[in-house]
Amino acid sequence: MVAFDKDYFSPCVLGGFYLAFVARSENSAVVTDQEKEQMKEQVTALIDKLVKGCEAANADSVMSVMMISPEFTYVVNRQSSDYQEFKKGVQSWFEMITSQKVTLDNERFSFPFFNSVLYVADLSLVMNYKNGRTVITDKGVWTLMFKKTGNDWKLIHGSEFYIYKDAPAEGAVTPVQ
Repeated sequence: MVAFDKDYFSPCVLGGFYLAFVARSENSAVVTDQEKEQMKEQVTALIDKLVKGCEAANADSVMSVMMISPEFTYVVNRQSSDYQEFKKGVQSWFEMITSQKVTLDNERFSFPFFNSVLYVADLSLVMNYKNGRTVITDKGVWTLMFKKTGNDWKLIHGSEFYIYKDAPAEGAVTPVQ
Protein backbone atom coordinates (compact mmCIF):
# COMPACT_ATOMS: atom_id res chain seq x y z
CA MET A 1 0.00 0.00 0.00
CA VAL A 2 1.35 3.42 -0.94
CA ALA A 3 0.57 6.35 1.34
CA PHE A 4 0.68 9.92 0.10
CA ASP A 5 0.13 13.40 1.44
CA LYS A 6 -3.13 14.66 -0.09
CA ASP A 7 -1.93 18.31 0.02
CA TYR A 8 1.31 17.41 -1.75
CA PHE A 9 -0.34 15.09 -4.24
CA SER A 10 -3.06 17.52 -5.39
CA PRO A 11 -0.77 19.94 -7.34
CA CYS A 12 0.90 16.95 -8.99
CA VAL A 13 -2.43 15.53 -10.09
CA LEU A 14 -3.57 18.96 -11.28
CA GLY A 15 -0.41 19.34 -13.35
CA GLY A 16 -0.82 15.84 -14.80
CA PHE A 17 -4.42 16.48 -15.77
CA TYR A 18 -3.43 19.81 -17.27
CA LEU A 19 -0.71 18.26 -19.42
CA ALA A 20 -3.06 15.48 -20.49
CA PHE A 21 -5.67 18.06 -21.46
CA VAL A 22 -3.17 20.09 -23.48
CA ALA A 23 -1.85 16.93 -25.13
CA ARG A 24 -5.00 16.33 -27.18
CA SER A 25 -4.50 14.52 -30.46
CA GLU A 26 -4.51 17.65 -32.64
CA ASN A 27 -1.30 18.73 -30.89
CA SER A 28 0.72 15.86 -32.33
CA ALA A 29 2.36 17.89 -35.16
CA VAL A 30 6.16 17.92 -35.22
CA VAL A 31 7.79 21.27 -34.45
CA THR A 32 10.86 22.07 -36.60
CA ASP A 33 14.02 23.66 -35.17
CA GLN A 34 13.24 26.89 -37.04
CA GLU A 35 9.72 26.95 -35.56
CA LYS A 36 11.16 26.28 -32.09
CA GLU A 37 13.48 29.28 -32.38
CA GLN A 38 10.62 31.50 -33.50
CA MET A 39 8.41 30.24 -30.66
CA LYS A 40 11.23 30.77 -28.15
CA GLU A 41 11.75 34.35 -29.37
CA GLN A 42 8.06 35.19 -29.11
CA VAL A 43 7.68 33.65 -25.65
CA THR A 44 10.91 35.26 -24.40
CA ALA A 45 9.38 38.67 -25.17
CA LEU A 46 6.43 37.76 -22.93
CA ILE A 47 8.72 36.51 -20.16
CA ASP A 48 10.63 39.81 -20.32
CA LYS A 49 7.34 41.74 -20.08
CA LEU A 50 6.26 39.58 -17.16
CA VAL A 51 9.56 40.12 -15.29
CA LYS A 52 9.50 43.89 -15.89
CA GLY A 53 5.90 44.06 -14.68
CA CYS A 54 6.79 42.08 -11.55
CA GLU A 55 9.83 44.24 -10.83
CA ALA A 56 7.81 47.45 -11.23
CA ALA A 57 4.85 46.04 -9.25
CA ASN A 58 2.63 46.73 -12.27
CA ALA A 59 -0.36 44.39 -12.12
CA ASP A 60 -1.76 45.48 -15.51
CA SER A 61 1.52 44.61 -17.23
CA VAL A 62 1.70 41.21 -15.53
CA MET A 63 -1.92 40.34 -16.27
CA SER A 64 -1.57 41.31 -19.95
CA VAL A 65 0.58 38.19 -20.39
CA MET A 66 -2.03 35.85 -18.87
CA MET A 67 -4.69 34.00 -20.86
CA ILE A 68 -8.19 34.85 -19.72
CA SER A 69 -9.52 31.32 -19.73
CA PRO A 70 -11.15 28.75 -17.46
CA GLU A 71 -8.07 26.62 -18.28
CA PHE A 72 -5.75 29.15 -16.57
CA THR A 73 -4.05 28.07 -13.34
CA TYR A 74 -1.19 29.55 -11.34
CA VAL A 75 0.43 27.89 -8.33
CA VAL A 76 2.57 29.71 -5.75
CA ASN A 77 4.11 27.43 -3.13
CA ARG A 78 1.31 24.84 -3.44
CA GLN A 79 -1.53 27.40 -3.47
CA SER A 80 -3.44 27.19 -6.75
CA SER A 81 -5.46 30.03 -8.29
CA ASP A 82 -7.70 30.43 -11.29
CA TYR A 83 -7.47 33.59 -13.43
CA GLN A 84 -9.71 35.80 -11.26
CA GLU A 85 -8.09 34.65 -8.00
CA PHE A 86 -4.62 35.20 -9.44
CA LYS A 87 -5.51 38.69 -10.72
CA LYS A 88 -6.87 39.69 -7.31
CA GLY A 89 -3.79 38.23 -5.61
CA VAL A 90 -1.37 40.08 -7.89
CA GLN A 91 -3.18 43.37 -7.36
CA SER A 92 -3.16 42.89 -3.56
CA TRP A 93 0.48 41.81 -3.55
CA PHE A 94 1.64 44.79 -5.60
CA GLU A 95 -0.20 47.16 -3.23
CA MET A 96 2.12 45.91 -0.44
CA ILE A 97 5.47 46.20 -2.23
CA THR A 98 7.41 49.02 -3.83
CA SER A 99 9.45 46.78 -6.12
CA GLN A 100 11.11 43.44 -6.46
CA LYS A 101 14.16 42.12 -8.25
CA VAL A 102 13.67 38.94 -10.26
CA THR A 103 16.76 36.90 -11.12
CA LEU A 104 16.44 34.00 -13.54
CA ASP A 105 19.14 31.40 -14.16
CA ASN A 106 19.40 28.10 -15.98
CA GLU A 107 16.53 28.95 -18.34
CA ARG A 108 15.16 26.01 -20.32
CA PHE A 109 12.61 25.81 -23.08
CA SER A 110 10.79 22.78 -24.41
CA PHE A 111 8.13 22.42 -27.07
CA PRO A 112 5.76 19.64 -26.10
CA PHE A 113 3.17 20.58 -28.75
CA PHE A 114 3.00 22.74 -31.86
CA ASN A 115 1.06 25.44 -29.97
CA SER A 116 2.79 25.25 -26.57
CA VAL A 117 6.06 26.29 -24.98
CA LEU A 118 7.17 25.09 -21.57
CA TYR A 119 9.64 27.41 -19.81
CA VAL A 120 11.52 26.46 -16.65
CA ALA A 121 14.08 28.59 -14.79
CA ASP A 122 15.76 28.86 -11.42
CA LEU A 123 14.16 31.83 -9.66
CA SER A 124 15.46 34.19 -6.97
CA LEU A 125 13.63 37.24 -5.68
CA VAL A 126 14.28 40.30 -3.54
CA MET A 127 10.98 41.90 -2.48
CA ASN A 128 10.87 45.40 -1.03
CA TYR A 129 7.76 46.16 1.01
CA LYS A 130 6.23 49.59 1.59
CA ASN A 131 6.67 49.09 5.35
CA GLY A 132 10.46 48.89 4.90
CA ARG A 133 10.74 45.11 5.14
CA THR A 134 12.90 43.33 2.56
CA VAL A 135 12.43 39.63 1.84
CA ILE A 136 14.73 37.38 -0.18
CA THR A 137 14.13 33.90 -1.54
CA ASP A 138 16.39 30.92 -1.67
CA LYS A 139 16.70 29.50 -5.14
CA GLY A 140 13.29 28.43 -6.34
CA VAL A 141 11.80 27.17 -9.58
CA TRP A 142 9.57 29.04 -12.03
CA THR A 143 7.61 26.97 -14.53
CA LEU A 144 5.48 28.64 -17.21
CA MET A 145 3.35 27.05 -19.93
CA PHE A 146 2.50 29.32 -22.85
CA LYS A 147 -0.19 28.47 -25.36
CA LYS A 148 -0.75 30.02 -28.75
CA THR A 149 -4.30 30.76 -29.80
CA GLY A 150 -4.61 32.44 -33.17
CA ASN A 151 -1.60 34.76 -33.47
CA ASP A 152 -1.13 35.41 -29.75
CA TRP A 153 0.90 33.63 -27.10
CA LYS A 154 -0.44 33.78 -23.55
CA LEU A 155 0.47 32.21 -20.24
CA ILE A 156 -2.00 29.40 -19.53
CA HIS A 157 -0.27 27.85 -16.49
CA GLY A 158 2.44 28.98 -14.13
CA SER A 159 4.00 27.82 -10.92
CA GLU A 160 6.66 29.18 -8.64
CA PHE A 161 8.15 27.44 -5.64
CA TYR A 162 10.63 29.00 -3.24
CA ILE A 163 11.40 29.60 0.42
CA TYR A 164 11.53 33.21 1.53
CA LYS A 165 13.07 34.89 4.55
CA ASP A 166 13.76 38.36 5.83
CA ALA A 167 16.88 39.94 4.37
CA PRO A 168 19.85 40.45 6.69
CA ALA A 169 19.72 43.77 8.55
CA GLU A 170 23.11 44.85 7.20
CA GLY A 171 24.85 44.65 3.84
CA ALA A 172 23.74 44.60 0.25
CA VAL A 173 20.74 42.46 -0.56
CA THR A 174 21.01 40.23 -3.60
CA PRO A 175 19.07 37.12 -4.53
CA VAL A 176 20.52 33.81 -3.39
CA GLN A 177 21.98 31.92 -6.36
